[in-house]
Amino acid sequence: MAAKIKGLKAVEVAQTDVTTDFPVRELKRVLKEIGLLCSGVSVNFVQDKRFVLSAFGHQHPKTRNVAIEEGRKAADIARQLGATEVTLRLYTDGFDYPFHVDYATHWNTVISSIKTIAKYASPDINVAIAYKPREPRKYLTVASVGKALSLCQEIAMKNVGVAMNFSHALMAGENPAESIAFLTRANKLFQMYFSDSYRLTDDMLMPGSVNMWELLEALLYLKIARFKGYAILDMLPHRMDPCHACQIAVGNLSIFWKKLEKMDVAELRKAQRTLDAIESQKIIRRVMLQG
Repeated sequence: MAAKIKGLKAVEVAQTDVTTDFPVRELKRVLKEIGLLCSGVSVNFVQDKRFVLSAFGHQHPKTRNVAIEEGRKAADIARQLGATEVTLRLYTDGFDYPFHVDYATHWNTVISSIKTIAKYASPDINVAIAYKPREPRKYLTVASVGKALSLCQEIAMKNVGVAMNFSHALMAGENPAESIAFLTRANKLFQMYFSDSYRLTDDMLMPGSVNMWELLEALLYLKIARFKGYAILDMLPHRMDPCHACQIAVGNLSIFWKKLEKMDVAELRKAQRTLDAIESQKIIRRVMLQG
């Protein structure tokens, strides 16, 4: 189904997609047969009952080591599929109540786990940390772009960076374009995911369907940074045909990207130096709404 979507070049797989019945060599054969690359391998424990209390931050070594082993497995799969990216979604690491966890100990454990995976993945596989403020935990440990970058700087490994999701940035009260600029100036934006939301929850709507101005600005900063990675769709199209939804999403991103061709960045920078929002609004209105 994915291979039929015009403009789609690759798919991300999860480490759980590879099983005894469906080994990585079979997945590699299928991808080659349908003409798609693997953009990376994602590790997500939300549906895994073993990690309902925590995964990389679990205080029981046995459970934590199982989670780390899943991260190592993702790196192995990425290598075999010719990908260079692994995304760690720390969506079970966090807390729900005051006094629920020892925050410092929890952070130290999460950092230690990621370091272990990153050392195994080095030097050819990048490990990207996905941040999100909440869901399913009430507070997730790596909840914002600032925390994600702080974690990377503390780990201080070349192959550890951030996987940014447009909707998760909105949920965290961020301006996605500013978060992109924040990460790219530190060379730590490894993965870029796109969906859309109404900011309170992870709605996983089609990108460009709700927050159009913010999407245009986010794409501008990716263009300015000469971002070389994939624009990854992270959608959950309820009550609609998933192929049609993905095709609309790809089309939206393409349309907004083409609109940037009409933008004079030097003119925008001149307007921004005045600190008068009217001047920059004139420019983006011309790009977005005219012609």
